[in-house]
Amino acid sequence: MNKGLKLFLRLLLVIGGTILGVLLFFKSILYIAPFLIAFALSSIMEPLIKFLMKKVKLNRKASAIISLLLVMLIIGLVLAFLISRVYQEALSLSVIIPEYSKNIYDNVKEYISRGSEIYLRLPEEATKSIEGMVANLTSNVSEIGSSFAKGLLNTAISIPQAIIFVIITMLSTFFMASDRDKIYEYIKLNIPEDWVNNVITIKDDMFAALFGYIKAQLILMSITFVELSIGFAIIGVKQNILLGLLISIIDALPILGTGGVLIPWAIYNFITRDIRMGISLIILYGVVLVVRQLIEPKVLGQQIGLHPLVTLLSMYLGLRIFGYIGMIIGPITILLLKNIIGGLFKKKSFKEYVKECK
Repeated sequence: MNKGLKLFLRLLLVIGGTILGVLLFFKSILYIAPFLIAFALSSIMEPLIKFLMKKVKLNRKASAIISLLLVMLIIGLVLAFLISRVYQEALSLSVIIPEYSKNIYDNVKEYISRGSEIYLRLPEEATKSIEGMVANLTSNVSEIGSSFAKGLLNTAISIPQAIIFVIITMLSTFFMASDRDKIYEYIKLNIPEDWVNNVITIKDDMFAALFGYIKAQLILMSITFVELSIGFAIIGVKQNILLGLLISIIDALPILGTGGVLIPWAIYNFITRDIRMGISLIILYGVVLVVRQLIEPKVLGQQIGLHPLVTLLSMYLGLRIFGYIGMIIGPITILLLKNIIGGLFKKKSFKEYVKECK
């Protein structure tokens, strides 16, 4: 077998193996999530553990227990603060909801009255068709209600599972933190050093990509929040800060996005003949959408280390192949391939490596 064919097969194996590995990782992430979170927490705790061991002269297990309790306390305080803020904002929003609900009720009542007058004048065939549509709509609403009830039941059932998830995560974090040196020694003794180095590189790239993606999304959410808050203030929407925050969070969800809120809102305003507000919301949505489409590839590229064009291509291919989750899988896969192939070529260009193979 010549060197060129050997290189091609090696590249094919690396690309296929990387894609398969990423897919398996995302398919199994729900099952290994407690241990991934435990690994991340134990890594975050490591500097504090070393500080306690060096300065306070505690052993590793005692340092791990203190560090874990401190991390749990910080997480608990942050969650308590967030829940408190959300509750306060919800109370603030609840003050204006009755007014909007009354307006919606009055408008719906008016349109039903108009629809009844038109309905009585329609031919018999048209009324039968409308009755069939209403029956189907009622059936669909009933199914949605049933699905919602099942969702609530599943949520109630999953509470014990969530408790088990938290307990396993905390225990795993303690064991990984307290026996970190023993675990690494065991791995070094039983696995070849090159393999260990490759796994560490892949792990670093994976976490860099994930944290880079999260950081990029936070940047995009912040930009969207500023745009919406200013836009709402200009067009005279009350609670502009709260609504801007809520919609910017929704905007991070690929399925919904800003349009999932602003477009129905604009349609409602058109129906209620508030044309100015409807047009203002459509313009605001257009501005947010254009800005996001322009900056998203660049922001993602800067955070995860890929050129904006490559990032855009990987996101699009991921979306087409794997659906919305592919917008995360695509850039991560390309980043892993970039680093693995870079290691394979020993940091040389493809052209230089091919010349050496001849």
